[in-house]
Amino acid sequence: MTRRVIDYKGIDMTDEEFEQYQRIVKECTYGNYSGKDQFKNIFEVDGDGCITIIKPPSGKQTFWAVLFFLQNLMINQRLRRMERWIREKLDEESTNG
Repeated sequence: MTRRVIDYKGIDMTDEEFEQYQRIVKECTYGNYSGKDQFKNIFEVDGDGCITIIKPPSGKQTFWAVLFFLQNLMINQRLRRMERWIREKLDEESTNG
């Protein structure tokens, strides 16, 4: 997994997820407004780069695609984390058993 930076936060993402992020930014960019601004102050991450909370946007309109993407990314990160944990436990069991 690669750490990518969104809103000055290091986020654990696959290449495919990062490409989707870039497409959303491009779709949300118009005139002098950068689509990257859609991602400002609406999520937090832990030390591993996993999203811990998606905060309701206050005082600004946020595209549904942005919220849906962040929610999907958070779920994918949790599933990858659980998969790694399960694999570690299975590896421990096979070496100890």
